[in-house]
Amino acid sequence: MSIEIKELKYTYSPGSPFAHKALDGINLSIPEGQVTAIIGQTGSGKSTLVQHLNGLLKVQEGSIDIAGYHLEPQMKLKEIKQLRKKVGLVFQFPEYQLFEETIGKDIAFGPINFGDTPEMAMEKAKTILPKVGLDESLIERSPFDLSGGQKRRVAIAGILVQDPEILVLDEPAAGLDPQGAEEMMNLFMSLNKEQGKTIILVSHDMEHVLQYCDNVIVLENGKVKTFCDTKTFFKHPEWMKEIGINPPGIVTLKQKLMENGFVIDPEIFDEEELAVAIESQVKSNG
Repeated sequence: MSIEIKELKYTYSPGSPFAHKALDGINLSIPEGQVTAIIGQTGSGKSTLVQHLNGLLKVQEGSIDIAGYHLEPQMKLKEIKQLRKKVGLVFQFPEYQLFEETIGKDIAFGPINFGDTPEMAMEKAKTILPKVGLDESLIERSPFDLSGGQKRRVAIAGILVQDPEILVLDEPAAGLDPQGAEEMMNLFMSLNKEQGKTIILVSHDMEHVLQYCDNVIVLENGKVKTFCDTKTFFKHPEWMKEIGINPPGIVTLKQKLMENGFVIDPEIFDEEELAVAIESQVKSNG
């Protein structure tokens, strides 16, 4: 089943002079088992939207159907505790998720909260660390002694250890070097392809969106501006220009080539295919 969001609205500090409407009637049907990107400028409502998906923010108006749960304004927090086992949310800033005195205890917190013994939870923590690129020897270290990239890996481990059906990732590669970002994205993609996990990815990195995502949702001023498959989105550079987002390098290159007389198939998003197309046209024109 898809994730169904209907007329979702959310206002911060309602009824006060500081009231701010962050979501203004969101309607979406997000496919399960696929990788969907959510993009938009700062303040467009991306983080507010994804924090609704595991009940971190309570629905004020509208409804969400996700992982067998129907979220609506009348729901109590205890009714959605188990949802957070099925829908794992990785925050944009890992410091928001790290609070225990050791890395092991931090990662084990979730499994213990959902019924594992401390011993079982710690074994799971040891198993998950290598999957996020961290050595088991770090398990007794304080998470606050780590680099920014390592903190992000620990935060991700703390969600993956619960084996959620749906992974919601808010800028998961931020703070990682290019190799680390690629490794982490490949891990998420393997979870999608091999285990069928639904991935929802908030990202400003259009290279990642083009390379890894099946669908793109564009938010603007708390509303859905665009929702389509990834290739369709990147066939329209003007859509990115409208929201102030730089397109991937290959899209920019295609634009420049077409401005200089080349005829480029709109379906080409691979560098090797593009090189072949350019070579063919250069040869045919002498």
